[in-house]
Amino acid sequence: MNNNLVLSQFLNYLYVQKSLSENTILAYKRDLQKFFIFCLEQNIESLDKVQSEHVVAFLLGEKRKGLKPSSLSRLLISIKMIYKYLATQKMISFNPAHAIDAPRLWKPLPKNLDLSEIDSMISSEVRKINQLRDQAVIEFLYSTGLRVTELINLKLKDIDFDSGLLKCVGKGEKERYVPLGKYAIKRIKKYLSMRAKKYPYNRESYVFVNPSGKKMSRVGIWYGIKKRAGEVNLEQKTHPHVFRHSFATHLLENGADLRSVQEMLGHSDISTTQIYTHVDRKRLKLIHEQFHPRGKS
Repeated sequence: MNNNLVLSQFLNYLYVQKSLSENTILAYKRDLQKFFIFCLEQNIESLDKVQSEHVVAFLLGEKRKGLKPSSLSRLLISIKMIYKYLATQKMISFNPAHAIDAPRLWKPLPKNLDLSEIDSMISSEVRKINQLRDQAVIEFLYSTGLRVTELINLKLKDIDFDSGLLKCVGKGEKERYVPLGKYAIKRIKKYLSMRAKKYPYNRESYVFVNPSGKKMSRVGIWYGIKKRAGEVNLEQKTHPHVFRHSFATHLLENGADLRSVQEMLGHSDISTTQIYTHVDRKRLKLIHEQFHPRGKS
């Protein structure tokens, strides 16, 4: 098996069949080339000769070099992806990465805010349109779990206020529908009402705009959130993605099933959503302590 040829075929598969972006494909390429170098150092010249212990040794070696948990996780995902591809092409009979889970210690649980902290950033009365917009952005991110890129590309035609649903286009150009919630609807309508006086809009307009009336940037979203967080002493623990983590965590804490959360987050693989399953375990422990005759210590 020629590793370079396999890599070329795999990357083409990601582009044609999976419709992944160039940046994502390049990331897979870099990760796998790093793994190929490790294999050669171990005198393993073909991917079908790799064993599970080789994959683990590679990841542990990268960990010792100081690679961050998120990067280690991405390396494992890249290896899993190419072996899944090889299996579907019937080029291997054994998948050495199939049973390997990212060790919990490698991947710290995402931080999230509690509801009172989120409320503190959006509860104050504001008069300026940009302040109202930033509050709406925070409510939107928390109420929907959207990625920042999905948020800034959202247009008014994508929101159905009557049904309380929005349509967004996520990774791989995949469409999904996400419930909006009455609080987010109320806040976005308030923002749009003030915005209409300065920036006329139609169904094709972007939902959130900068002071020039144009689509917001990721930096603009980040700056607005940091400013609001700084006003309530939460700047150190707040960034745009934390609202997505809070969205998922709070849903699971209140009894939502993992598959539903996966669909709302737009994860193609439920294993990505499983980083939040610590919430389920925590809730189960509390239920056991509360209801089982010998649950309390």
